[in-house]
Amino acid sequence: MAPTLASGDGIYVLRIDGALVVKRVALHPMGRKVTVQSDNPAYADWPDMALADIDPIGRVIWSGRRVS
Repeated sequence: MAPTLASGDGIYVLRIDGALVVKRVALHPMGRKVTVQSDNPAYADWPDMALADIDPIGRVIWSGRRVS
């Protein structure tokens, strides 16, 4: 089962126009739109995208620990 963006803002793996991308997603407080942002300034952000235009594959979760 694919995750929904209802779990909130965060970093997601998305399928957009057939390509897989890892982007930061910010849900708009009003309406059913999102802003898809890149942390890399060489890539443009996609503001005001409809939820129907993106397909969330998974949420990125970071876990760190000491490597010995």
